[in-house]
Amino acid sequence: MADEQSIQNPIQDDGGLDDIEEKIVDLLRHSLPGYTARDLLAALAREGHAISQPTLSRRLTKLQAARHVVARKAGRSTYYERDPYHDWFRLPPNQRGTVGYKFEFLSGYRPNIDRWISAEESALLLKAGGGRRLEASTYSRAIAQKLLVDLAYASSALEGNTYTYLDTKVLIEYGQAAEGKALDETVMILNHKEAITYLIDNIDDIEVNVREIKTLHALLSRGLSNMDPREVGVIRRTPVDGIDGSAYLPMAIPQKLEEELEQIALKAAEIRDPFEQSLFLMAFISYLQAFRDVNKRTGRLACNIPLLKNGLAPLSFMDVDKRKYVKGLLGVYELNRTDILKDAYIEGYVKSAKRYDAYAARDRSVVELEFRRRVDIYACVAALVKASAEKGERIDPAEFAVSYFSGDEEDVRLQLSERVSEIVQSLDVGNHVAYGITHKAFDEYAKLPQSPQATLGQ
Repeated sequence: MADEQSIQNPIQDDGGLDDIEEKIVDLLRHSLPGYTARDLLAALAREGHAISQPTLSRRLTKLQAARHVVARKAGRSTYYERDPYHDWFRLPPNQRGTVGYKFEFLSGYRPNIDRWISAEESALLLKAGGGRRLEASTYSRAIAQKLLVDLAYASSALEGNTYTYLDTKVLIEYGQAAEGKALDETVMILNHKEAITYLIDNIDDIEVNVREIKTLHALLSRGLSNMDPREVGVIRRTPVDGIDGSAYLPMAIPQKLEEELEQIALKAAEIRDPFEQSLFLMAFISYLQAFRDVNKRTGRLACNIPLLKNGLAPLSFMDVDKRKYVKGLLGVYELNRTDILKDAYIEGYVKSAKRYDAYAARDRSVVELEFRRRVDIYACVAALVKASAEKGERIDPAEFAVSYFSGDEEDVRLQLSERVSEIVQSLDVGNHVAYGITHKAFDEYAKLPQSPQATLGQ
């Protein structure tokens, strides 16, 4: 198997078509040149489905969005044809016929001429992140801890990792592995932590090239039980059996794999639009399958290089629909079409970027202070919970923190106090472990009465 995630029948529905839409699709299926809108209206009328031009336009728009119909310009006319997408994937993989690597898919792409993401879509993505581009290293440091947990969790979950978000947070921030989990699951998340940290710490110096792609692969794959140390960060030397659930059979020649990876890096480096560059890296690194395993993970982290370097919100994959993502990969693998993957990318990025924009909108000094002092902040929260239990009532978090951080400058002390208060007020059964508080300690704290000072302070 070329990559770790098998793909199990993600293409199953036809989008809930009504009788008229089914008839349109059927007419186009049996018309090789396609139909103009006028031709379709006449053909539908002959079949007993007379509809108006506006109604047909709405139906065609829906069918195009659902990938049943494609529009083709020919002079001044627009012809509508059957999109082969659903017909192709309706067949099981063993009946679709083996699909090999297509060199022309990469060689035919012209950076800054061809676009998978339109200028309008790129503007939408930028707007989703608040329309701002921040200085790369500062922005990366500010969002580092959030990105570490979000991306490590989401990328691992796409591979079937059963760590919960809270498990992941505790492992990354405290080094505490979740009970009952396979060792490889823990290693996978820790590898993500190392790879993401590498990106953040070195983003000013990192360029899109083969060396960096191999570095990311090495950081993501080392220590996994199915990876020989000689395969870590190294182009595979053996053929693969294919990808479960797909008719795609990746290329097997090591020299060609090396050459194609070089071309991917060179073309990506030429792309000026960071969103286009990001999607390009994710798609082609996954498509080439240059390594024996961990290709998609490498693509998911590499796609964040242009985003972070340009001070843009990262793509954490927290909001990427897994089913749509897998559909997108199948489209790339077997049909060399990127529209499905692009849709999953845009939908996931818009949601993710809005969350990161809200986070980045906080005062920069406060965000960076928390990043530098998070261990102290969490220790203060845990100490407050313990002290409250000993006192028999909840202690005012602001006053406690001011005293706890008495050795700091006044302005820093106040900022730390505010953050401690925010965390204490948000403590619940689902998040206390992330701040180093045991279940027993939290349960005791939750039962404590409010002190008069604490009540006034809230």
